[in-house]
Amino acid sequence: MAEQESQVWPLAPSRLHRRSDEENPTFKAIRRERSNKCFVYVFSAIVLQSILILVFALVVLRVKSPGFNLSSVVVKNLKHTTSPTSSLNATLVTELAIKNKNFGEYKFEGSSASLWYGGFKVGEAKIGKGRVKARGTRRVSLSIEVRSNRLPQEAKNGFEGEINSGYLKISSYAKLSGKVNLMKIMKKRKTIDTNCTMVVVLKSRTVKDLFCR
Repeated sequence: MAEQESQVWPLAPSRLHRRSDEENPTFKAIRRERSNKCFVYVFSAIVLQSILILVFALVVLRVKSPGFNLSSVVVKNLKHTTSPTSSLNATLVTELAIKNKNFGEYKFEGSSASLWYGGFKVGEAKIGKGRVKARGTRRVSLSIEVRSNRLPQEAKNGFEGEINSGYLKISSYAKLSGKVNLMKIMKKRKTIDTNCTMVVVLKSRTVKDLFCR
């Protein structure tokens, strides 16, 4: 019996694997580009966050003094005489406007508003404590009784001359003290005042030339 020759099959060629340090240049470029984009995105996010924090600190957390002025005056119950001596009694209904420019409420304490002639007080009214909401305006109405008998003798001559002319120049002053409360984490005291001048026209019982500073 003939001996069968064993059949020999050729070995398959082994696959060559690139070393990790011999990667495809295109793949390395893509990976580098992705890494650069990731860095840009992270850096942009940090910059944007920093800008937002800065704007928040400068705009929201910055405490400003509320605006405060005398917005209107109405003359009521005016009575005046020129003989035998000059005198005047009147009620001035005033409206004070408090404008809060902050992002937190302004809570003010009780105070007063006064009317003056020639450096002497001729009337006063109390201002009750209260609050002004954030970015809001509050109006406070006061009735102030003006009495010329409160004037000392040294002010009477000038007063009589103005009463006879029909025009009485007086001034007003009011002051408020309180705290601005920002998001219940920061409180800062703010004191505000208003000083105004006006002319009372006796014949028409009106006020003109109201000016506040």
